[in-house]
Amino acid sequence: MPARRVFRRISVAVAVAWLVAVSSPAAASRPVLDWLRYDALALSEYAIDLDTGDTARHSVVPKWASEEQRATAKLVMLLIPTRSEIAYSTSVNTILQVFRQHGLPVRFSVWFYNGDETVAREALQWAYDQPVDLIMSVGSVATVFLHKEHRGHRIPAVTSASKDPVASGQVADPKTGSGSNIAYTSINVATDTLVAYLRRLVPMLSTIGVLYSRDNDSAIRTQVMPLQQAADELGLQVVDISVANDATASADLQAAIPAGLEAMRRNDPELRRSVLLVTGSTAVYERIAEINRLSGRVPVVSMLPDVVRPGADSALLSIGVNQSSAVALAAVYAKDVLLGRADPGKMPVGTVSPPDLAINFLVAQRIGIAIPFSFFESATFVYDPDGRAVIEFGQRVGG
Repeated sequence: MPARRVFRRISVAVAVAWLVAVSSPAAASRPVLDWLRYDALALSEYAIDLDTGDTARHSVVPKWASEEQRATAKLVMLLIPTRSEIAYSTSVNTILQVFRQHGLPVRFSVWFYNGDETVAREALQWAYDQPVDLIMSVGSVATVFLHKEHRGHRIPAVTSASKDPVASGQVADPKTGSGSNIAYTSINVATDTLVAYLRRLVPMLSTIGVLYSRDNDSAIRTQVMPLQQAADELGLQVVDISVANDATASADLQAAIPAGLEAMRRNDPELRRSVLLVTGSTAVYERIAEINRLSGRVPVVSMLPDVVRPGADSALLSIGVNQSSAVALAAVYAKDVLLGRADPGKMPVGTVSPPDLAINFLVAQRIGIAIPFSFFESATFVYDPDGRAVIEFGQRVGG
């Protein structure tokens, strides 16, 4: 066969293969990390390479470190599961800030797998090949993946921005640690702590109506079930008020809240010893205006700080953990592991204590409830009766 014909056939075959590759779903669906927003501090302190040759990965190197320090700097991989511009940008910026504050030069590789565990496994293999010095999950979904795929490996890991690992079945005893290569942290508030704060708000508290979405497994496992299981011991009646999912949430709430309030009245006829508790179910907390309208004068308390905001469309109070606080704690855990000061398997589950409080006095005025002064003293966010922020991140603002 003439050489020219062989070459032509090879060329055609290569071209066809190339067309198949670039047009295949796998090639088209490669995650693109173009949504993560680095803040001014990160941009001033770190050299951030957005063009690493892989759309799923960024490289971050400390500009403030000396050339010698950069050459020997530890390498940490941050594993992001889904797109969440505000939440995960906050997480990544917080991690960078903590390492800068502690003067520990660390190089970061930020990986985004967009729910595709094939890409997540590729990221793990990349981490093993380098090898990296530590892996951090960013978010509960990435933590579940690491727990399943990375537990027992020689490279240590620390979880961040994740729900309670005990309720999630990842850790047996929060005080003794995981016994593995992974140190776990939690963004949840312990049930007894949550109830203690609720009883300071409503001293004779007897009934809690818990709002959640039935398709949100993590909220059910880590927020609803622990409260249900502790109810008898804490002398409380817990009433479920649930929606099916985001698509039906508005219609479901129209029926579920009145029915829930009626059930609560059997234990507290005047609803003066009751609260409605909003979990971290997106389908629920994004409809806070509807919840307020249907709840009347019953205090609506959120387990998520972001649900307390300026204006009337807000929960009265939140008792939770601000994401930046929880991630900062995880970054300190990571620092201690990198420096050899802590064994990840022996580190207790990291929790922020006391929890972050956010208060809306406009809502308090509307429903006629007094906020304990101690709440105001320790609050992270406070909005006055005119809807203006007077405390942000624990600092007084304005005149």
